[in-house]
Amino acid sequence: MSSKSVKELEAMFHPRSVAIIGASSKEGKIGHTVIKNMQNSNFPGKYYPINPKSEEILGYKAYKSIMDAPDGIDMAIICIPSKFCVPVVEECGKKKVKTIVIITAGFKEVGGEGRVRESRIQELGKQYNMRILGPNCLGLITNGNFSFANQTPKKGKIAMLSQSGAMMTGLLDWAVNNDIGFSSFISIGNKADIDEVDLIEYLAHDDNTKVIAAYIESVQDGMKFFNVVSAATKIKPVILLKAGRSAAGAKAASSHTGALAGSDIGFELAFKKAGVLRADTISELFNYALTFLIAQIPKGDNFAIVTNAGGPGIVTTDAMDKEKLGFAQFTEETINLLKKELPAESNFRNPVDIIGDAPPSRYEYAIESLCQTPNSEVAGIIILLTPQSQTEPLIVAQKIAALQKKYPEKIMIGAFIGGVSVEEPMKILTSSGVPTYAFPEDSVKVLKGLTYYKELLEKPLITEKVIKKFDVDRDIVKTIIEDAKKDHRAVLLSYETSQIFETYGIKAPKSRLVQTARDAAEIAKDMGFPLVAKIVSPQIIHKWDVGGVILNIKTPDEAKNAFISIMTNAIRLGPRDARLVGVELQEMIIKEDKSKSNELIIGMSRDPNWGPMLMIGSGGIYANYVKDVAFDLAYQFDRKDARKLLHQTKISKILEGVRGEPESDIEGVLDILERLSQLVNDFPDIVELDINPCLVFSKEEGYSAVDIKITIKM
Repeated sequence: MSSKSVKELEAMFHPRSVAIIGASSKEGKIGHTVIKNMQNSNFPGKYYPINPKSEEILGYKAYKSIMDAPDGIDMAIICIPSKFCVPVVEECGKKKVKTIVIITAGFKEVGGEGRVRESRIQELGKQYNMRILGPNCLGLITNGNFSFANQTPKKGKIAMLSQSGAMMTGLLDWAVNNDIGFSSFISIGNKADIDEVDLIEYLAHDDNTKVIAAYIESVQDGMKFFNVVSAATKIKPVILLKAGRSAAGAKAASSHTGALAGSDIGFELAFKKAGVLRADTISELFNYALTFLIAQIPKGDNFAIVTNAGGPGIVTTDAMDKEKLGFAQFTEETINLLKKELPAESNFRNPVDIIGDAPPSRYEYAIESLCQTPNSEVAGIIILLTPQSQTEPLIVAQKIAALQKKYPEKIMIGAFIGGVSVEEPMKILTSSGVPTYAFPEDSVKVLKGLTYYKELLEKPLITEKVIKKFDVDRDIVKTIIEDAKKDHRAVLLSYETSQIFETYGIKAPKSRLVQTARDAAEIAKDMGFPLVAKIVSPQIIHKWDVGGVILNIKTPDEAKNAFISIMTNAIRLGPRDARLVGVELQEMIIKEDKSKSNELIIGMSRDPNWGPMLMIGSGGIYANYVKDVAFDLAYQFDRKDARKLLHQTKISKILEGVRGEPESDIEGVLDILERLSQLVNDFPDIVELDINPCLVFSKEEGYSAVDIKITIKM
């Protein structure tokens, strides 16, 4: 473990000496429960109870303060009221305590003084180089139970993190009842210092942990998450349950991109980029974790179904289709092998239906026949069982377990639908490395998780991707943004956005700002015709309403007259306080002259956690209603990502050419996405960007980003 952060946490995961500040002999006190839990979990290290009013607590010598205790303390657990915590944390620093766990609540979660206290504790942690877990947490369970939970689970290979202390207590109780073990179980609390990313980094290198699972409600540092978690997922599976999928708590966004994105899409995209497997429910979280504990990663992408009932076979097929799992297509050789011993009434193609009177031997023959195929044909089998009179589930389970041992390269997952009669068979299968669930949808879901992880392991580490850099003059854009800020404008003017796009090589209609009628005529002549003239004013948003737009200008004189007319209309019809910057002359794009024209919306909104988020889809005035859009984060975004993003939209098929139409300039669209990604990464001050519409013509005719809106941070 080379990371300094990982080494710093060693004293918390494997402490040799622990001080309990606020220790108590009185039952019901948190300080009492913590010591009792340490005793009951057989913590082998040294106990240092801290209580100024006690000489001895639960058989251990008590100390009046941390300063009186012996030196070399690895971890201090603080269980005293929050108003006393700051001086105690400072004493821990002076005592050179390595790590602190603050169980106490009453910090930033209550605001006011609590927020101030937490900030001061953060400062002290940095000052004395102490790592701090909490505050407002339940504690942790590692080589001892250093929490005030009422249960201590058995040892296992799952590491569980929880941002919610109440969630942790419930999960612990459930885990004990279901005989599930953990390598560690940690309540994160307010994350004043140590967060889920720090813990995942440590656990990725922990030999006692095979799977990392976590319940989280927020992520504080998106870039830290990408850098650390993307590396951790290459070592072992990381499964996260993130609360708050709904858009109810999301702020209203002013841009099309923000409004279309919703509140949770950033987390969804970030988890995929980092290789995290996202669980939608608590049961799914543990289904994934338990499956990864016992099952291998598939060696191929196509899967078969063996069933003794038609209905469950159909349900499983539908579930596989929904999850986009590969559905095995059997060769004639495999079909003939199945026909050799199975009844004529059986279905010999996928799903293999061995019919309701199937005895254990029929299951055995069908499964072994499929196991003899290459992994490219059948990589694994979902085995369905409904308990009928001839089924004998216990013997079926024993035969499946033996076949899994005989053919370890084939992944087998069971779905034994029933109650009492399948309870023991399911335990036999699970203990034999065959994850088995009560319903086929759960079996399909965990198989999808395994294939997801297989695909992740085949990809290069995202932080090592080489991203193309376009040669641009960033100073031009920097000056535009600085000038807008000086002018107290959050929304850039149209001629400024055109200049930015020109700098980054994104094709937009030629555009020039003119401030006199004479300039309008001369510049129009240089630009060529036809042109559009538009009023430029920070206070005039709806230009048409004030007579601020004139189309189809064909001569210098018409440009001159358009300038005069637009400025006059703006003075007469615009807001009284409107500042008239001038008139923008813009190249007029005539769609009718093109062999093909489609409207796209391309945009970006800056996610507070994950940075710039790109969007593309069907554009025009109905974009917000059609909602044919797809999103991706601009982090480590390349051409391959751009193509994949576009293919997620329905309009991508139209761009490819339908009903005899030519192919659109798809490569040009991908170029926009790549260049836009660089722009918004180069300039964090750009918080929102919309191109609507971006007119995409045929492959030979190109594209034009017609209407651009850029909003900056003030």
